[in-house]
Amino acid sequence: MVRNFVELWHGELLSEDSLSKGMTEQIYWPLLNHDEREKAATFGRPDLQKKYIKTRGVLRKILSSYLDTEPQNIIIKTGEYGKPFLVEGSVSFNVSHTGNKFVVVVSNIGDIGVDIEHCRKRKNISALVRKCFSEVEISYWSFLSEEDKTMMFFRFWVRKEAFVKAVGRGLALGLDQCIINPRNQARFLDIPEIYGLASDWKILDVSLDHDDICAVVTKNQDFKYKQMTL
Repeated sequence: MVRNFVELWHGELLSEDSLSKGMTEQIYWPLLNHDEREKAATFGRPDLQKKYIKTRGVLRKILSSYLDTEPQNIIIKTGEYGKPFLVEGSVSFNVSHTGNKFVVVVSNIGDIGVDIEHCRKRKNISALVRKCFSEVEISYWSFLSEEDKTMMFFRFWVRKEAFVKAVGRGLALGLDQCIINPRNQARFLDIPEIYGLASDWKILDVSLDHDDICAVVTKNQDFKYKQMTL
């Protein structure tokens, strides 16, 4: 019986009701710790402040369901390169958001990363591909149709970013250092040696909607996957 799990929570950050009635502050502000409240106060735009408050509050509520601890009592620290982690607890987690959408992934099998991006046309995609893709990835991408190029750019991007978040380095690692196998896009062809073998890791593409591209990267183990909407 597989006891390992990867569970992904997703939803919208703000609604018209939450903006007009102050629901975000009422529900989630009490769950934040001192440092989070201080950071919330630094946002100049009210919508960005509300998004931050809800993201941190939702994260704490989700983690509380796994840890049997009150949300406001959970201790979350940040690693050298910005990755959040639990001081105590048996789960790992990661968070991403784009526009008005957010995702939180929780697992009991170690390092994990998630990224979500809104698929849209960008004038500088070709330049980003040359900077962030390896030669084998560039070769594959170059033969796609113009329509497919945009979608596949974001699919490769979220997989790569999910990996650098999983290992705790973020973009400082360099997205070109983790190479996706174009023939089997649930696997890597190569990664930096310090993080083991490419075969040690697994890519999970997450189905949300047509324009929001999301992927999870975790250790290559058997696990039960569950996806939930908030």
